[in-house]
Amino acid sequence: MTRLHTVLAVLAVTLSVATAAFAAPRLSAEEEARRVTVAFFRSINERRYVQTCRLLSRAYYKKYRIPSRRHCVAGLRISFMWSQEIEFRIIGIEADRNRAVVHSTADGAAGRVTLIRERGALKVLELESA
Repeated sequence: MTRLHTVLAVLAVTLSVATAAFAAPRLSAEEEARRVTVAFFRSINERRYVQTCRLLSRAYYKKYRIPSRRHCVAGLRISFMWSQEIEFRIIGIEADRNRAVVHSTADGAAGRVTLIRERGALKVLELESA
């Protein structure tokens, strides 16, 4: 009898966790784009380049001929070795479920970050200065 209670208890917990996961509110496209962009700039400022490279899309790697994440991390370490913290601010966001353009400033220069959906998550496709 106790084995049956244990199985039922585990089943109840499993179902409640699954139900909570499906019931969790989904982020709006704008909020998701904001979070990804903030995470991208923060990862650079905090010198967490593995995280930075994870936020780049496969299309970004292809366009700039970056052969692997290892090469990406090495390139960022060299590029930002002596850099100061980037001061960024988000000005506006245009987004739908699969693509977003985040208008921002970085160190006072206007620009935009274009994001695309890859494997269910928004990733950086392009960084452009205005």
